[in-house]
Amino acid sequence: MVKHAGAVSSIENLDPHDGNYAIDVINHILELAVSQNASDIHLQPRTQGLDVLLRIDGVLSVQRSIPGGGESDPVNRLMVMAGLPTYRSGQPMEGRLRLEDGKGPLSNVSFRLGIYPTIHGPRAVIRLLRKSDAHDSIATLGLPGDVTETLEQLSRQTDGAVLMSGPAGSGKTTTLYAMLRNIADGVPRRSVVTIEDPVESVIPRISQSELDPTGGMTLASALRSAVRQDSEVLLVSEIRDPETAEAAFQASLTGHLVFSSLHGTDVAASLRRLVQFGVPDFVIRSGLRAIVTQRLLRRLCADCCASGKSAVDLCPACMGTGYNGRIAIASCVRFDGSDPVGDAVSDALSAGQSTDQMRRVAREAGGTDLHRRAELLVESGLTDAAEAYRVLGAATSV
Repeated sequence: MVKHAGAVSSIENLDPHDGNYAIDVINHILELAVSQNASDIHLQPRTQGLDVLLRIDGVLSVQRSIPGGGESDPVNRLMVMAGLPTYRSGQPMEGRLRLEDGKGPLSNVSFRLGIYPTIHGPRAVIRLLRKSDAHDSIATLGLPGDVTETLEQLSRQTDGAVLMSGPAGSGKTTTLYAMLRNIADGVPRRSVVTIEDPVESVIPRISQSELDPTGGMTLASALRSAVRQDSEVLLVSEIRDPETAEAAFQASLTGHLVFSSLHGTDVAASLRRLVQFGVPDFVIRSGLRAIVTQRLLRRLCADCCASGKSAVDLCPACMGTGYNGRIAIASCVRFDGSDPVGDAVSDALSAGQSTDQMRRVAREAGGTDLHRRAELLVESGLTDAAEAYRVLGAATSV
């Protein structure tokens, strides 16, 4: 249990030999991460002590290096808070931090802990999930207008698969949750069941479940059972293996609207990944409604831009990074016969064309890829070319 004392003024002044050292360190780190709007905390063990890193606006930075050597260990403290056995720190574990009360700066945040063994001791990573991050509607996501309109239309469909594509940390789950909230608020009410790993946000009026592989509840097995729950809408947190891909598309072809995510750089790569999972191209064409590809770009700091200061002036709003907050870019390709880009890419897939060839076909059919979306944001002054390159890399020309 953590206390929201807020009495620790500086982590550097703490004595590692003090009996309350670990408690005070964790209190300070959690409050620091919340105050700086971090999405993740890393406690990385080294030969002597720990490096404390925060991921802010998608970028990891070292915040502190704290000494070790005492009997009060910060990582062990986190494991106790999550109800994890400290004697098993030599193996990966996951849990949720339990807070002592619901008050103070941490009350609006839930913390998911992951422990991973290293040669210098257990490494801890904490994911911060804020209630305020929950978007009540698709319109609040800040996506381009055409993508927002398409997502709202897809939420009203009755069958087919809608896939979110992108790397970890690109906002896929946030967008999927916004679509589910849109469905949950609709009239007449629809039966919605989710299979998640883990549940990141509780949505009223739908049934959410969390995987338990040790008890035999895998993504594929849970999905097959959920189909028999008189469900109309299903969410599978991720298609990560052939068995789950097969179950998801079977559901999409039998009158269910299926939402899921897929690790792919773009539409072409996502289609190729489905083929690698063993989904036949004719099943993809029949069961797939749309693929939405998304990324998050850091937004240029408004205070720096207004004052004409550079990042080295250590603007308090952006901590000297030159960026403050993030903005989403996305592209959506439909495969229901209403989108010429989807039709062209589907034909290319059926013809056995390569991923690069499918990308070229999409551009020739009039598709707007993420690089073009990023260029528009750069031109409008919301971000810069360096940030677009960091997230997307160089544009390919094939």
